[in-house]
Amino acid sequence: MLLVACSQPPAGTFVDGAAVVSSPHPWPTPMTAPPGAAPRILALWMNETTIRSGSDWCGRIVTSTNVASVEIRTESFSFVAGRDRYGDFRFCQHVLDMVPFYKRGYVVSVIARNAAGGRDERLVRVRFR
Repeated sequence: MLLVACSQPPAGTFVDGAAVVSSPHPWPTPMTAPPGAAPRILALWMNETTIRSGSDWCGRIVTSTNVASVEIRTESFSFVAGRDRYGDFRFCQHVLDMVPFYKRGYVVSVIARNAAGGRDERLVRVRFR
């Protein structure tokens, strides 16, 4: 028996790479929202969209206050951004040396979820070198 698996294409809104790397000034404040309201991503920043081995890849995501978690995901990896306070999430990953197969372009899904399972998603093209 042969099983074929396919991944679904991401369903979020693409954010221009240049817009992601330029930090919003001033940063928006998290939008107050009741627990059952739809989660919202208000601002998204990453220090790089071309990430080199041995470097730090960091980011900040400002959301509505009802967001319980923010996931950073591709078809090859996934991790959760830490929450500094309600509506303010950050991540910083040290990128180790990678095998050549993984040094390529990815579509990163930044997914904000509330406790009820609602989500808001942004897509960013990044390249690991």
